Order: sequence, then structure tokens, then C-alpha cells
Amino acid sequence: MKEKKSMMKHLNASSYIKIFLVIILISICILSIFLKVGYAKVLTITHQETGEVFVKIRVEPGDTLKYKWIHSFEHIPWTEEYEIRDNNSLLLHEITVAGFGAGIPENKGKVTIEDGIIVMSEIEENFEEINWINSNTALAYIGLNGEEIIKGSDLPHHEPLNLIIKEMLSIWPRFH
Repeated sequence: MKEKKSMMKHLNASSYIKIFLVIILISICILSIFLKVGYAKVLTITHQETGEVFVKIRVEPGDTLKYKWIHSFEHIPWTEEYEIRDNNSLLLHEITVAGFGAGIPENKGKVTIEDGIIVMSEIEENFEEINWINSNTALAYIGLNGEEIIKGSDLPHHEPLNLIIKEMLSIWPRFH
């Protein structure tokens, strides 16, 4: 009689484990319907020395990245427009600047003047990443597809920063 009770307890414990495993398996199947697991391109801005992350945002090939600067000595606006590439690099397409001064290139790509602004287009220079020493007064903002993602004043002043596109494992909702 004791053996039967012991056997029943064993079967009951085993049954609970099986039920638990079935519930977990069903849950995973249901979640897989609503979630997509894979790799996503992520733009990150980090401190070059400490690794502190200031921006982490999902991007797609073909997205446009824009830096807007105010030249530190000439105090004139300067923009750089990049395309995010499928290989995670950044392709510099265009620079616009209101004049020439220290550190401003004068002969990149096709140079024209539009409404008093110097436009250097068709540059097609590839960058794996962008490293710079941030200035709260020089960097106005960094934008993505026409939307500002961070102001220069929101980043640490006179610190070495890095912008890079990386592939990262992600779990995203399938439907949004």
C-alpha cells in the first residue's frame, strides 16, 4: 500500500512538471507569433573612454543622419548629411556651410552656391564611425531622418565621443 502511495506521489510530481513544461512551450509559441527575434541596426553615441551610452536608437539602411554645427571661430552654420548603409557604415553625401574658415574643407565633391550657402554635394566618402571631441557650443544637434535625436548641449562638454552603427540582437513587436 505504501508503495502505491509513493508511486502516485511520484506520478503526480512528474505530471506537474510535464504540465509546467507544456505551458512554457505554449507560451513560447504564442510569443513567437507576436515578437520577432533577430538583428537590428542600432546607432549608438558613446564616450570613447568610459563607454557610457548617451544615445541608442534603431536605424535602417537608407536613413539620413545629419550633424548641424556652428563653426567655433567663424560662428557660421555647417551641416553634414550621411546615409546609413547596409554594411553599417556612414556615407557622407553633402556638406553645407555659410563660408570658409579654419578646418572647413574647400574642395569636397561638387561645389555650388545656393542662396548664399556653399553646398558640397556628391562627396560619397565612407566612414566606419565618427569620433569627435564634443563642444556644447559648436554641435547644435544630431538628427535622424529630419528629427532631432540629441542636442550637442545634452552631451558632455569637451569629451571624446563616438557615433557608430552596430548590429544588435533584438526582440521587437511584429506588429506596430
